[in-house]
Amino acid sequence: MLCFFRGFIISTLYGFLVMAVIWYFQGKEESIKFLKAYTVDFKTIVSLGLSLGTAFVVRHAQADIPKIIQEVFTNEQLPKEYFLNRECFWSLYRSVNFITQVVIVAAFIFWYCRFPLPLPGRVFMLLAVCAEYGFASFVGRKLRYAAMMMHSLSDVKVTRNLFKDRELDSINWYVNVASTLTMIFVYVHVMFYYKGPFAYDTVLKESIRIFLILPAIMATPVLLIFNFYPREVLRRLYSKSIDFELESLRRKLRFEKLNSFEKRSYLIEFQKMSREELRYSLQLTLTDLPIGVTILAMVLQTLLK
Repeated sequence: MLCFFRGFIISTLYGFLVMAVIWYFQGKEESIKFLKAYTVDFKTIVSLGLSLGTAFVVRHAQADIPKIIQEVFTNEQLPKEYFLNRECFWSLYRSVNFITQVVIVAAFIFWYCRFPLPLPGRVFMLLAVCAEYGFASFVGRKLRYAAMMMHSLSDVKVTRNLFKDRELDSINWYVNVASTLTMIFVYVHVMFYYKGPFAYDTVLKESIRIFLILPAIMATPVLLIFNFYPREVLRRLYSKSIDFELESLRRKLRFEKLNSFEKRSYLIEFQKMSREELRYSLQLTLTDLPIGVTILAMVLQTLLK
């Protein structure tokens, strides 16, 4: 939570710092115009705080998934695909390259939408919204490669019962927090800027407005994949764990003084209970589906008005 709220603190400080700079060079009236645009007209103080806070949370917890995976599996068990995706996940060059491309696109879109402010205020608003795109692209890229690392585990051979102590469940924390915060940011960002009072007085006029939904278009497939596919991988791994435990029980029961019917009943009961528990756990993780559906529906509803 401290990481998340740090984003709002920085966003607030940025707004008042820019206001002070504009006040010093252009006077009180222009500084108030900027502050109004930053806090009321476009609500950048909120969307920038959300994007920065989400980026802080993801960065703080980014080591969790690789750490959990490598505590559970040995390097020999992990496929080459996992190490390739992990390298991409940590690559600073790839991150900077991707963020730069997204920021350039954002600068183009918002320059032609044009904030209704004098040049200094317009530039500072442009810097803030480009920062939002940059932080969002950082988060999106981390989610993408985290999902790909999980995908590489689909065919990993399980050599012990991981389901007993839920050894991979901590991954769900990262999935839930990162995807939920990102969905909220995408909704807030699109709603605030799509309804924002841009001047639209450049050569592209109001036709540029359609590009304001770009974050929703980019985020939707990433969020859908990241929010549900890693859980499907967990289900497969836990299912393999149950199969492994069943085989271990069969070997142990050979030496127990029980008849065939009792042994079979015990195995059937264990399998039934384990499968039901796994199914129930999966159903619990799917309860956040309405959150994503609701946010995306609200974005679409606004765009269709």
